Amino acid sequence: MSNDLVISDSRYQRLLADLNKLINQGRAKAQAAMNRELILTYWNCGKRIAEENITENGGYGTSIMERLARELGTDRPTLVRCIWFHRYYPHGAPTETGLVWSHYRELITLKDEKSRHFYEKEAEEKHWTRDELVRAIKADHIIDVNDPDKDKKKIKLKRPEGGPFIFRAEILRVVDGDTLRARLDLGFEVWKKEIIRFAGIDAPPIHEDGGQEAYAYARDQMAKAKVVVIRTGKEEGHGRFIGHIFYSLDERDSWEKVFREGRWLNQEMLDLGLVRVY
Repeated sequence: MSNDLVISDSRYQRLLADLNKLINQGRAKAQAAMNRELILTYWNCGKRIAEENITENGGYGTSIMERLARELGTDRPTLVRCIWFHRYYPHGAPTETGLVWSHYRELITLKDEKSRHFYEKEAEEKHWTRDELVRAIKADHIIDVNDPDKDKKKIKLKRPEGGPFIFRAEILRVVDGDTLRARLDLGFEVWKKEIIRFAGIDAPPIHEDGGQEAYAYARDQMAKAKVVVIRTGKEEGHGRFIGHIFYSLDERDSWEKVFREGRWLNQEMLDLGLVRVY
């Protein structure tokens, strides 16, 4: 065999690494180019619709908008977003920010220009995903940054300090953003399954805007929790108990310590803007 066909292991590994780098760079550039084109396309669509003054002549619910959506194989809300996108960025499509269309779908829900630019800059600098951007908007970080009384405006639940009923628990399933199923330790090796409705907060239904984000956070935190304590006080009806959920990521923590000092899921979700008080 010719020596020209022989390559050392170290040379092969360098070759493999170089090719992987080139391929990954190419894919990243292709994805970035596709994102830029998608943003530009939506902006141009909004511009073209705006040229016809359709919205001024009848609003978004006109038969023209419905017909356009149907014949283009899309939906009316998408076309409306195109119009808003063009309206809020009248000087051209923002294709160089590094953000993608899913970011701008959320940003154009902000009617205030200052708020919109603030979140756009934050998302770009902190490399937020779309879900992180949604959580930031819901948490109202504009107030946190600019308001000297920001701490006074944060809504805080009253952390329970005692009973009536405090149980060590095992989480069986998170149902949605404010409900879970759990096994409660009643003592003497007796366990009881209950449905717990989070006290003090209300999450959007799981299939509505924001519902999936609230559900995902509660699910992920409970999946990571090593110790869970639930404090219940009264039955809500529908076979559910009202409860505060405390947890720790350290399996060495006692349930007493978790109840006094542990993470409080109800308040965390409120702080993140995933739920509202009720």
